[in-house]
Amino acid sequence: MFRWILIVVFAGAAVAVAADSGKSVYSESFKKGATRITEQTLEVALTPENAKQEFKILDATGKPRYTLRFIPDIPTGDTRILGWFVRLADGHHRIYDSILPVSPDISQDSQQFWWLDAKPYSKTFLQAQRIFKVEQFYCVIQVKDVKRLIPAQSYVKEMNVAVQFTNTKP
Repeated sequence: MFRWILIVVFAGAAVAVAADSGKSVYSESFKKGATRITEQTLEVALTPENAKQEFKILDATGKPRYTLRFIPDIPTGDTRILGWFVRLADGHHRIYDSILPVSPDISQDSQQFWWLDAKPYSKTFLQAQRIFKVEQFYCVIQVKDVKRLIPAQSYVKEMNVAVQFTNTKP
């Protein structure tokens, strides 16, 4: 009897994971305001050789306003990458490391959609489309492809990410 209960539980979990694979997640930044941006789309190839990348994001008048950064998640004492942290810094408010979280205190953000976590039991499915509303624009991030150092392990060899900045709700 206990064996059948376990089978039902595991089958249900597998169905739930499969259903989550095409999911979109939505979050609103703690940063509120009227700023709009120059719309653009980025294709970002993250690798150990190009682990830290950053891009300037222009406001609606064409002036640099934000910096989008990808920072590798490397465990202490290791050199291999488990994923990437996505940061969006506001050039006018340098006090904040990133304005993507729902709270200025990163530890208060239980969702952590800004963490592209490649571990098998991450909080958010890696390929989920992440939609962030920041001021009067949206930042949409989606992992398109992941290549691992060794299949069935968490360490990442390459991650391809699509990023879209738009003033209209996706």
